[in-house]
Amino acid sequence: HLAGYEQQDAHEFFIATLDLLHRHLIYRTNIQPSQCSCVVDTIFTGKLQSDVVCQVCLGVSTTIDPFWDISLDLPAITDSISLEDCLQRFTQPEHLGSMSKIRCSHCDRNQESTKQLTLQKLPVVASFHLKRFEHSTRLHKKITTRVDFPEIIDMTPFITGSRDTAEQADRDNKYVLFAVINHIGTLDAGHYTSYIRQHSNLWFHCNDHQILPASIQHVLDSEGYLLFYHKQILEYA
Repeated sequence: HLAGYEQQDAHEFFIATLDLLHRHLIYRTNIQPSQCSCVVDTIFTGKLQSDVVCQVCLGVSTTIDPFWDISLDLPAITDSISLEDCLQRFTQPEHLGSMSKIRCSHCDRNQESTKQLTLQKLPVVASFHLKRFEHSTRLHKKITTRVDFPEIIDMTPFITGSRDTAEQADRDNKYVLFAVINHIGTLDAGHYTSYIRQHSNLWFHCNDHQILPASIQHVLDSEGYLLFYHKQILEYA
């Protein structure tokens, strides 16, 4: 799928790998993709809720879609931003504007609306894609904004309904960092390296054929392109 000598993006490779594994695991079965319980879906699939609110009647239209990762925009004009701030921006209500009116089923006409994304179901492994590559008709560049990501992150504030009720407060939604992929260099001449955790606190830096021990501080000081966290406490059905 990605054969050849061209440079390939690590994020595209990650998604292509999950997609091919997923299709292979459900091959020749009658299972609908939305009902799949294969190892890929069990570990990586979460559910994203989109709520569109009519600004006239306040009617809400909700859709829920599966996801394997969350792509987060980075502000180019800021020196640094935290991963939590990126997630806050991702899940805050967005006014769609007068040029993007959506037909309200209650009003039966096009109305101005707001849209908000929240996490309706958390995956076992939370994968974050920091959108460092900007492509437009006139510009192609890499965004080097510093992203401060923690060793442990609490995902409770970004869960559907958590901002309206204290119900989620008692749930343990903490995630622990276990891998980071970095992109070194420019958009046209870049190189990927990664940090991977073995056991509880033993980290390694992988750079092509060279694998060396690393500290957690080296990991947290790295630029970050793809971030992988796993649930601190697993829930068994």
